[in-house]
Parts: sequence; structure tokens; C-alpha cells
Amino acid sequence: RESNCSSPTMSLSECYIAVKLADQPLAPKSILRLPESELGECPLGGCSISYLKQLITGKLQESIPDPEFIDLIYCGRKLRDEQTLEFYGIQSGSTIHVLRKSWPEPEQKPEPVDKMAAVREFRVLHTALHSSPVFRDSVFKMLGNKESLDQIIVATPGLSSDPIALGES
Repeated sequence: RESNCSSPTMSLSECYIAVKLADQPLAPKSILRLPESELGECPLGGCSISYLKQLITGKLQESIPDPEFIDLIYCGRKLRDEQTLEFYGIQSGSTIHVLRKSWPEPEQKPEPVDKMAAVREFRVLHTALHSSPVFRDSVFKMLGNKESLDQIIVATPGLSSDPIALGES
């Protein structure tokens, strides 16, 4: 466990911080009472911002599951993890605003392609384009229509991010 102390300036018997979730402006403030047992050997002012984040996420787990995904704001200033509450002048009774960072997007793995099935499909398409002028004309007409292309791009996962398929390379 990291050191959370720097100097004794506040009375432990009255330590509390009001926490306001910035993305819920109409919700009431959460009052975090910080008992001596949670602060360890240091007073509130000596606690590091990173330790305060841990306390906040521990008390508000439903709203904030991980201290890595929040920033704390006090008097318009973003609080740096390595600093202490005393450094920013935060005292018992102060209000700290919590900003949620954007959650990381889960990596999307492309579906595996059955190469043999793809080869069969392309052979069928190739044969149809070369053997039927009516089919070929309707395909070229559809590919020449911007609305049709937009619908194809929306309906095909991953196509919008493929510069080769979109003719951008």
C-alpha cells in the first residue's frame, strides 16, 4: 500500500468530503465520511489524490467501479494523483467533482472467413457478371447510386473502415 500521508493538519473526528458526479448534475452530492480506520496513520490533508480515488470508488462502486477511469476536480482544477489534499487546500467539508473518463472500447475481433466459401461466392459472382448482361448492368447501376452504396456500407460490418474496399487508397 502506498504512503498516503504528508502532514497532520486536520482533525480525524470530522473528516468528510462531498462528492458530486459531474455526469449527474441533478443528483445529490454523496457525503463520504472518512473514518480514522480508512485514513490509516495520516490526517485527511495528508492523503494522496490517488488514495482518495480509491476511497471514492470503494464507496461508490455501482457508479464508479475503477479509480483509473475517473478524474477529480476541485475549484476548477484537475487533481493530480501524486499530490495531497493539503496541496490543493481541500479540507473536511469540501466538495470534489468526479469526472468519468471514457471507458475503453472492447476490441472487436473480425469474424473468421471461410476462404473456400468466399472463393465459391466470388466464382458465382464472376460467372453471373460475365454471362448475364442484364445482371451486370443492374449491378453497375446499383454501384453507381450513392444511396445504394451507403446502404451497402452500413449493412456490411467493417466495410466503412476499409480504405481499399472504398477505393480510397
